[in-house]
Amino acid sequence: MNVVVIGSGVMGPGIAQVFLMGGHHVIMSDIKVEALAEGTKEIRNSLTLMVSKGITDQDVITLMSNFQTMTSLEEAVKDADLVIEAIPEVISIKQKVYEDLDRFCPKETVIVSNTSALPLPEIFPHFRPGNFFVAHFMNPPQIIPLVEIVKNDKTNPEKVAWLREELEKCGKKPIVINQFIKGFLTNRMQTAMAREALYLYEKGIVSLEDLDTANTACIGFKSAWQGTFETMDYIGLDTCAFAYNVIFPDLCNDTAVPAVITQKVKEGKLGLKSGEGFFSYPEDSEEVSMQRQAGLLEQLKLFNSYINK
Repeated sequence: MNVVVIGSGVMGPGIAQVFLMGGHHVIMSDIKVEALAEGTKEIRNSLTLMVSKGITDQDVITLMSNFQTMTSLEEAVKDADLVIEAIPEVISIKQKVYEDLDRFCPKETVIVSNTSALPLPEIFPHFRPGNFFVAHFMNPPQIIPLVEIVKNDKTNPEKVAWLREELEKCGKKPIVINQFIKGFLTNRMQTAMAREALYLYEKGIVSLEDLDTANTACIGFKSAWQGTFETMDYIGLDTCAFAYNVIFPDLCNDTAVPAVITQKVKEGKLGLKSGEGFFSYPEDSEEVSMQRQAGLLEQLKLFNSYINK
């Protein structure tokens, strides 16, 4: 299969790597040569790390031989079976790219967007109806198994089934969301949890460090192997009903962004990208990211061994 990834920014290289490891020919396209060079370096480094961690025994040189970069979108997509758009969330930029894709892509090409929030098939209803929908990868996409496929009433169900199967062949765990909803699934669930954590922190009930420990040492520890509904079954639905009756009315239901977030944004404390957010980070953000990837790869090994039993 010929796969084209448009955009060599935060997500593009990782998405390209997913399909490379799945045995496909992949082209990554971007208007900036420097971005393509940096993206290529990211892919090579990530593949090398995966080999060293025992995630894959595929040969990096062989995999990279199936990879190309191009600044010409027309040349990149002329034989594409699948195009993944991973460019900035700016409607005017996306519109221009979609206009070009409509001119350059074969009629049967499936085109998906990696948008994390926008209802693009509704915004562009006349762009490849049926063959254009959302496939939202998680960061880092080459490691996190989940992909959210978001369809609507116009989406061709055969194309959704086809993409789901292809993603599974690449080692992903795709899910299908049957209609657009703001934030899709995982972002909604993560945002709900973050809102409560921010509320508890602002109230002085618990420290940042202890909040994160509660997540990694309990909630995240269990949810790596057991989903929300399975957890409720294990607890007992009668127990859940009793506890929720007590807790639900007391949960935070604010709709504004918490002041602690807006203040830090005003101060330029944006997190890893600026060296400080809620916590401070060393100057070498690339090293921090690689350490995070190494930890996630260890988790991926455990996850794969669990689901393949």
